[in-house]
Amino acid sequence: MKKRLIVLVLAIIIFLTSIFFGLLIKEEIYRRILLAISLITITYFSIYIFFGTGKLVTSLIYGMILALMLSFLSQYDIELIFITTFILFLNPLHKFEDFIDERLDEDKSIIEYLRGTYVSYYKYRKDLKEHYHLPQVRKTFTKPGYLMARRALTVIMAMVAIFLLLREVNNLMNLIKNFRIELFFASSYSIIILLSLTVILYRKGFQSMTNFLTVSVFPPFAYSAYLAINPPLLGLIIGLVIMAAGIAVGFMQYFAFRSRIVYEYYYYFDQERLVSVYANALFEPYVYDENFRLTTVYTINVDEITFNKNFQNIVLYADWHKFFITAYTVTNGQVVIYTDFHYKDENKIIKFKHFLESAFEININTKMTEDSTKGLYEELFFHQNDYIIARTLYLANILKQLEIKSSVIVSLTAYFESLDNVEAMSEKYLTTRLPNLDIEGIYTVKFDLRIVNTEYIIENKIRELLLDLLINRGSYVRVKVFY
Repeated sequence: MKKRLIVLVLAIIIFLTSIFFGLLIKEEIYRRILLAISLITITYFSIYIFFGTGKLVTSLIYGMILALMLSFLSQYDIELIFITTFILFLNPLHKFEDFIDERLDEDKSIIEYLRGTYVSYYKYRKDLKEHYHLPQVRKTFTKPGYLMARRALTVIMAMVAIFLLLREVNNLMNLIKNFRIELFFASSYSIIILLSLTVILYRKGFQSMTNFLTVSVFPPFAYSAYLAINPPLLGLIIGLVIMAAGIAVGFMQYFAFRSRIVYEYYYYFDQERLVSVYANALFEPYVYDENFRLTTVYTINVDEITFNKNFQNIVLYADWHKFFITAYTVTNGQVVIYTDFHYKDENKIIKFKHFLESAFEININTKMTEDSTKGLYEELFFHQNDYIIARTLYLANILKQLEIKSSVIVSLTAYFESLDNVEAMSEKYLTTRLPNLDIEGIYTVKFDLRIVNTEYIIENKIRELLLDLLINRGSYVRVKVFY
């Protein structure tokens, strides 16, 4: 068992134990001391689990300095907490934090352990969400006022959350002040929700923050109803009804969250096979994951209009069952779906076939091969010139959507078996050797082209480069677009 997993288990045990004993202890002073120690311990455990050793060390330093100052200057507790909030947010020890992380062999995050060999799909799902939220990202480029408001609110919410957390710990440690356990839990809940809202706002935007806030308000409303309404039995019933409504809204928001995905694709017409190709634009970084090696092809005899009516449900089905739709092709009266399944999921191949047959009410042909080298995908899509051009145009178009209309830099990486061929290419293109990516007898080279962000110009330049690669025996690896 790895370090962070052990720490997570310890944190859960300490949290549950502290709540149990805190409820049993009658003496208020000892209860407060126990809760204060537990809160501090859980906070530092959480910092280590999610941020690593560097952040833990700097947080301990800040915490010890604040504790000493509060001990000697207790009459200025609010002022000291306010100043420490700014210090924690600005983090003047960030270089020391980076120094520690660079020199320690950090354990993988706890989330990666839980995901196991499906980690590529979870990263792919994250990419799906980011592309779904692309309109929000576009606003940060095209609307300066929106970006300023989003950043300002993020900073304010983060600082308020830090301030409340420090104040809560100080209140627990200060035995003179009044203490009520229900207020402690209410304040702790507020801090957790505020931190969560801050992270969501920073990463996703206002709409996602609002969706989360809609669910988070139900528990305090239920608790308030329980405390305020008489008789207590009626308050309990109303509180439970509010919680039930909150759970229902939570499920609705979760399913809505899971359904907010898109199928981003590179479109082109394959002249050799005479089919329209819709290759998955977000799949490329995960092409060579050997865990997803059950390549399966589904042939559906259906027209494109009928297929498109059901396609979003197909995409959602694939996401729920964690397999890749790598591409699909369309020709007259036939659609072919290409998929990659996890090596443990042979049963899902059959289930997906039944799902498609139920959706289209026809029999579907299936062909499965174990393809760890992804030779089929390379042959049909990945190394096809039209695929490479479609990918380049897709990336350039994203920059257009962000209103980056200047020229772009197309960076294409290729393999060569001879340095003579590399020298021949360098006479025409800006060439950079990448020796750290070399394989025995294979030389890795990057070509950079600055091109006006116009489709036909980009297509002509890339076709010319690919032709030169063919003449000089170069093998395409990947293409990226920058500005």
